[in-house]
Amino acid sequence: MSEPYALCVVLPVKPEHGEEFAAMVRENVAGTRQDKGVITFNYHQVVGETTWILYEIWESKADSDAHQQKPDVQAFIAKAPQLLAGEPKIFQLGPLI
Repeated sequence: MSEPYALCVVLPVKPEHGEEFAAMVRENVAGTRQDKGVITFNYHQVVGETTWILYEIWESKADSDAHQQKPDVQAFIAKAPQLLAGEPKIFQLGPLI
């Protein structure tokens, strides 16, 4: 059995695109939580900012990789750079203590 795979992604959204990004997140989360292997998939907006944090845990990296290839996720990934104020910071997380 493989180790769980966890990521934290920090997404700095341009203020003028906050509502559009929030709508994309709501749509993305609903579908993703049904994906095979998802344990946790949560977006949080930093209070008082247009920064978003994605926290996700998968049963395996293979499950995360399969999720990344879905057409709706590819569309989200293609659209997001237009809405972001900078590059997302992606952190692979170690085991839960």
